[in-house]
Amino acid sequence: YSLASFDRTHVANVNWIYTLPSASALWKAPFSRAVLDGWQLSGILSLVSGAPQAVSFTTTNGADISGSPTETPRPDQIANPVLSKDQRSIAQFFNTAAFALPAKGTLGNEARFAFRGPGINNWDAALFKNIKIKERFQSQFRLETYNTFNHTQFSTLDTAAKFDATGKQTNTRFGQIIAARNPRRLQLALKLTF
Repeated sequence: YSLASFDRTHVANVNWIYTLPSASALWKAPFSRAVLDGWQLSGILSLVSGAPQAVSFTTTNGADISGSPTETPRPDQIANPVLSKDQRSIAQFFNTAAFALPAKGTLGNEARFAFRGPGINNWDAALFKNIKIKERFQSQFRLETYNTFNHTQFSTLDTAAKFDATGKQTNTRFGQIIAARNPRRLQLALKLTF
């Protein structure tokens, strides 16, 4: 029994929409009504904990550790792999020294999942301008941004250890962050409703 691979213990999604106050109440000119009225601001904030992660391994000499054609061994977990946030870096997201080559004829003792990967801290925002053309015709100008603050969203770790015959870990990327989600993206649109 363990966490599901899709488990996200903490998920917070907050969305909002705010209609900006009418500027034509202050300035009675037709220009202010046409340009300054009808604006809306909206957004979505997503805060999600990382997915459960497990470490796999291979050997440089192709050694058969488990002795079974159907059972895939896991590494031995000899220490806590979780690093505090101030110790984590792109080059080492988890404690790589916490894993060792299991003894021949065993399946290793690592649990199904040993730690959590990077989470999500993402802001999306949009600015809309509603334009009334005639009673039946309206248009809307939209400026939408995804990952508005261009906050780096790491997504993938190298969790594949590689041990040589002496048990030394030889994968130089082991424990590193190797991919990120999309950077900031902007989208402009014009919509006509009738």
